[in-house]
Formats: sequence, C-alpha cells, structure tokens
Amino acid sequence: MTKHPQFPRAEWLARRTRILGCAASLIHDDEQRLMLLHTTWTDAWQLPGGGHDEGEDLWQTAVRETYEETGLTMPDHPELLTVDWGLHPEGIPEIFTLFKGPLVDASTVEVKLSDEHDDWRMLTAEEWAPLVPPQQARALAIAADVLRGGRCRYLREAGHLADIR
Repeated sequence: MTKHPQFPRAEWLARRTRILGCAASLIHDDEQRLMLLHTTWTDAWQLPGGGHDEGEDLWQTAVRETYEETGLTMPDHPELLTVDWGLHPEGIPEIFTLFKGPLVDASTVEVKLSDEHDDWRMLTAEEWAPLVPPQQARALAIAADVLRGGRCRYLREAGHLADIR
C-alpha cells in the first residue's frame, strides 16, 4: 500500500466518506409491467433488492436479494438500467443500482416471498405511480423507459441530472 502524502493510509481511509451501496432488480413481463413487493413492516411497495454485503459487488447484491426475496433467478449477464445517487433517509450518501431482472409470465410465475414481504404485484410504471412515493414513481418511469430500449441513466434523487437545477 502506498502512503497518502498527508496522512498514514489507515488515517486517510478513516477520513473517507462512507457510502451505502444498494442494488435491486426490475422483474418485468412482456407487457412492460414491473414487479414490486409489499413490505411486512410497513404499508409500502418496493423493488426486490437491498444493501450490499461485504465482499459483494452490486450485481451480486441484486442477484442475491432477488433470489432471497422472490425465489427468482437473475439473467446470466448484468444489464444496468439506472444508477441513482442520493441520501439515505438517515443522511448517509447512498448509491442505488437497478439491474434488468428476469422476464416473467405474470400468470404462471412462481414467486416465493421472504418473510420481509407479504404480497407482490405486476403493474406498469404508470399504474404504480399513485401507489408509491413520487421519487420512486419517477425512478420506475425512467427505468421502464430504459427497459423499452432507452439508455442507462445516471440519476440524482431519482431524477435526470438535466431536470435538477
């Protein structure tokens, strides 16, 4: 390890900002409906995903969390839909990555929910909009656009950087 010019390496690392890393998957069907899961601890809908564990990269987090929360497996190769930079509700910087999840048939898919969730639904981003917070609705709309053939988006607080001024 090289020494930082002003501090010993350990001190320099201790001064660095800590960032929460989170990853999720966008499980979808061929009608552009998106799967969200209903949480057991509050009345909220969320994507399958969560915080990364030590030693994981964010793709591995999405793969693990998707399987743990739905019993579904991710595609073989990662396809990044969005990267969202923001602040966790506790004020900690957070990076949230959303990967393209499995394409499913909503009428036949077998979802095995974890104890974190008690229901799941597949709706379009437009149908989800009144059921989720505005920031989440914006992120779902952007991700759905990318899913339809758009390009990966870098967001800040679930909005396009060009829209934030």
